[in-house]
Amino acid sequence: MVEPSVHFIDEDDGGGLPPGHEGVWKVLIVDDEPDVHSLTKLLLRNFNYRKRSLAFLSAYSAGEARDILRAHPDIALVLLDVVMETEHAGLALADYIRNELGNKTVQIVVRTGQPGQAPPLTVISNHGINDYKEKTEITQQSMILTVVKALRLYEDFLPNYLAAAKYANLTEKARGGADDRELLRLLRHELEQDNIHLPPRPLAVANEPVDPRHAALTDREREVLKWVSQGDSNNAIAHRLGVQEVTVKAHLRQIFSKLQVFNRTQAASLALRLLERDLDPADR
Repeated sequence: MVEPSVHFIDEDDGGGLPPGHEGVWKVLIVDDEPDVHSLTKLLLRNFNYRKRSLAFLSAYSAGEARDILRAHPDIALVLLDVVMETEHAGLALADYIRNELGNKTVQIVVRTGQPGQAPPLTVISNHGINDYKEKTEITQQSMILTVVKALRLYEDFLPNYLAAAKYANLTEKARGGADDRELLRLLRHELEQDNIHLPPRPLAVANEPVDPRHAALTDREREVLKWVSQGDSNNAIAHRLGVQEVTVKAHLRQIFSKLQVFNRTQAASLALRLLERDLDPADR
């Protein structure tokens, strides 16, 4: 007998997951209409993404959702109604997720039957919402596309967010005026906390070749990268260098291409590693 791709949680089980469902994508449905929960599960009954099925958690109020979110920090997607116990209960819940729980990874998709209560631009701009759908427009195809998009974003964003959190201490120290040697010591400490050890640097060799990625950067690109690694925004870097922000963005595109990275976090991490490589061992 083939097991269903989607696990349905009984309505009276308190929103918990039974054992043996670790290899799933957790989806929290937050809506005060039971029919919406049933329809969502029906539309996604055979859904599977990257060989992982869905496990649904159900909340019928924002208050219930808060309890579930605290118990399941690995929820990938929240399908969220706006008007529940209050007119803006859903938006308040989104703020709670982003600000009080500090959860930046979970994807939040608003589904509302009263779009006038929550205009799309306002919702997405002010409440950390990732997507917006009107219930009258939901079909099986649109529902599947929405979930695939959300899971892709969740999957891509998760490692970058964890990396950013790892280096948050470095960013604060850099802004506080820590020099490069101190930042490198802190970097080693952060890595060692996760039992990740950088290999010992060999003794300096005369005429040791410079890393080609670093050598490919211009002096101005190296300067931009330095400020990126210290956590400065594009606007702050532009102010430091006396240029337009669009110029900083152009430099960043070139830096990402030359360093073969995809975002600021990866570029900053690589910059610190390249700096360590080029420092004399006695300075470490």
